[in-house]
Amino acid sequence: MAIRTFLALDLDEEIRRRLADLPDGPVFEPVLNPRDIKINWISRANLHVTLKFLGDVPDEKISEVCVIAGRVAAGLSGFEFDVCGVEAIPPDEGQIRMFWAGAADDSGALEQLHAKLDEALSGMGFKEENRRFRPHVTLARIKFARNAPAVRRAVASLAGLRFGLQAADQLTVYGSTLGEAGPVYTPLAQLPFAATT
Repeated sequence: MAIRTFLALDLDEEIRRRLADLPDGPVFEPVLNPRDIKINWISRANLHVTLKFLGDVPDEKISEVCVIAGRVAAGLSGFEFDVCGVEAIPPDEGQIRMFWAGAADDSGALEQLHAKLDEALSGMGFKEENRRFRPHVTLARIKFARNAPAVRRAVASLAGLRFGLQAADQLTVYGSTLGEAGPVYTPLAQLPFAATT
């Protein structure tokens, strides 16, 4: 049997609450008519920053994934990142596929963590990422939007929002199973970073 698996950074409850409150704000009300847009908001409990998606991992390989990811985490210090801004993706033209909030840090720790995980797990046969890593929190997935320019304009007004500074002190390996109300994420391992000095 295989488990759909990904590696992520968790968010504090207050940041998740602020993100989950977005659909009820005045910016989205004019552009969220169900006749004009089909949107699936990510549940509050499932908001996170994905570092690497592994896909279906056989049961017998999960422990090895956790050991390798744990070594990477133990070799890096904890850090902080800013959860800020909202974007429609893709940002320019065509059908909108998702909304996300950015995750940024001036130190480059997020990029370094992603690169080290990518390299370490490639030794198990997982494909290295060939696109530029853009750390983010997926907020919604969009099936269609009849008036994409209006939706993009609404989302652009949220570019300067800040949702909070998040401490990253551990990496989580998640398993994902599809439930009646959407995916359910189960922590398979929580792997601490080296203590900051």
